[in-house]
Amino acid sequence: MTEFEDRIRAMTVPRDGAYPRPWTTDTDPARADVLIVGASSAKTLRVTDVGNHEEFLDALWNRNGQSCRAMYDTATAKPSPTRPNLDRLSQILAAHGLTSLQTNVTCASARYDDEVSEKDRAHGTLLFKTVLAHVPWKAMIIYGVGATDRFGHAFGVAMPSVPSPDTAPVLRAIYDRPVFISATLASPGYRTSVWPYLERVATAIAGLTKATTLPA
Repeated sequence: MTEFEDRIRAMTVPRDGAYPRPWTTDTDPARADVLIVGASSAKTLRVTDVGNHEEFLDALWNRNGQSCRAMYDTATAKPSPTRPNLDRLSQILAAHGLTSLQTNVTCASARYDDEVSEKDRAHGTLLFKTVLAHVPWKAMIIYGVGATDRFGHAFGVAMPSVPSPDTAPVLRAIYDRPVFISATLASPGYRTSVWPYLERVATAIAGLTKATTLPA
């Protein structure tokens, strides 16, 4: 077992009958190129729906006949409104040859981000920092004002304002890697005009990864 999995195993022990959600991905999480980062997850993965901890971990790593998507579909009555948008962004990145992992600044679940409890936010932020430390990501896309503000607070850094979709990609360097800021993909703030901007972001990330070897 890798150090990464050992840490995730320890931090995803059920809390109040539900699993903390470190990510959703179709790829090996230990090899993801791009992190897609929101504020927190809207759908809760309850132990009664998902199964035991080993099954949960197998689903996170898409192995032994388990998968993140199958786990999500089983545990939720219907997808959140954000889910199709996250899938579309993942597909845009894949068209540029980039694998992706969807995560949150607070790896915890609640109907709305401001409903996440203080104790779950503290644990969920630590879980997110563990993901950042162990996934060899080459770039990050943070979407929405809430996620951008929470990221800045969690890491003690000043973050750019969320840009309008008609601008050039907005980024700053974190851990010597590019972190792009985007308008939200979540309702009710989501607008279809965000897609041309995200296409430009994906093109920029692809260009950076081809032009230079970014530190892991």
